[in-house]
Amino acid sequence: MPTTLLALTLGACGSESDGDDDTRAEDTTQTTPSTDPGSTSPSTSTGGGGVDFDEVAILHATAAGGETSAAPVVLDSDAAVADFVAPFTRGDLGQQVQTTYVATKVPDGRTMVGSVVSIGCDVPPGVTVSAADSLTITPKKVASPLPECLAPVTTVALVLVDSDAVT
Repeated sequence: MPTTLLALTLGACGSESDGDDDTRAEDTTQTTPSTDPGSTSPSTSTGGGGVDFDEVAILHATAAGGETSAAPVVLDSDAAVADFVAPFTRGDLGQQVQTTYVATKVPDGRTMVGSVVSIGCDVPPGVTVSAADSLTITPKKVASPLPECLAPVTTVALVLVDSDAVT
């Protein structure tokens, strides 16, 4: 029985390996959010439906729960943030999102949006934002993805976009 459980757990995120290099699956640290959007490095896209945006934070926690969605949620009130973090049933990811929301000064004409961009072995290095038919947040590819992990990592992207992009 323990062997079966271990095999199912290890098989959840990829192929077999010795597991010695799997440190990211246990990492529950967050990126440091900026409380001054002017100090963030804006990721600017032009053409092809790209949207100008400021990446506020890429937050993550191991086995936090949630479901991925390219469609972001507008985070413009404490109630909206509470609804967004409700699916995060384990770890401190919900608290990370709430703390970042409270600490971020959102300039006039901008709106904070969030999305669960990844659930897997790796934390994406960043995101892109586009608006072909509707606003979407897409994770950037991980350069050297882990072949397996002991538990999936839930990654949330929080970005500021022009308010016109979400109406």
